[in-house]
Amino acid sequence: MAENRSTFEFKQFSLHHGNPGLKISTEACLFGAWSSLKARGKCLDIGTGCGLLASMIAQAQPSSTVIALEIHREVAKVASENFNSGPFKARLQTIEANVLTFNSNEKFDFICSNPPFFTNHLAASDEAKHMAIHADHLSPKDLASSIDRLLTNDGTFTVLYPADVLALFEQSLQANGFFIHEKVAIHSNPSSPLLRIMACGSREKSPVKQERINIKTDQGDYSSEFIELLRPYYIIFPS
Repeated sequence: MAENRSTFEFKQFSLHHGNPGLKISTEACLFGAWSSLKARGKCLDIGTGCGLLASMIAQAQPSSTVIALEIHREVAKVASENFNSGPFKARLQTIEANVLTFNSNEKFDFICSNPPFFTNHLAASDEAKHMAIHADHLSPKDLASSIDRLLTNDGTFTVLYPADVLALFEQSLQANGFFIHEKVAIHSNPSSPLLRIMACGSREKSPVKQERINIKTDQGDYSSEFIELLRPYYIIFPS
């Protein structure tokens, strides 16, 4: 199973990823770096995969602890192996669980999720990939209700979604008394279509701050905004 697995080397940790589960994407790294700036206290990463977001939070926030939920058993094992071999293992914990049935004695100060988003889509051939990308395993409505159940009253959450699915998520959020107060549109370059939206919210209603980040310039170089966010993590960006 692991013969096609890759290793992504960051400045302070490395992660095995793919087979089982999805490989680490550039958008996920960007989302992790952005989310890590907002994380605090007791954190929850819903659908951790190989443990990317949890590891980035642990690096950025030395006083935080992260519970990393993963529904797929083999992928959860990969996350556990990554945590146990990394420098933040004392503050990271993988739990194999479905967030819909996950019970916690304490609520979380911060919740992040890079959730599945395909709806009415052909099934992926690999079970772990199917669970990672198909919203029938965690719909926008389910994620919103889980955040409501598990977040502290003054807690903050971040999510990464395509624009159309984020709109569905927002509807469910509002039904649960939550509001998005920041959106960052991700584009591959200044002339490319919208890829994803990073969103941050809480129970507090406030004007929505709208921003945009291009991963690369039209010349093919990484943008200055991308470099600054990923500088603490990417080996190719000198400190």
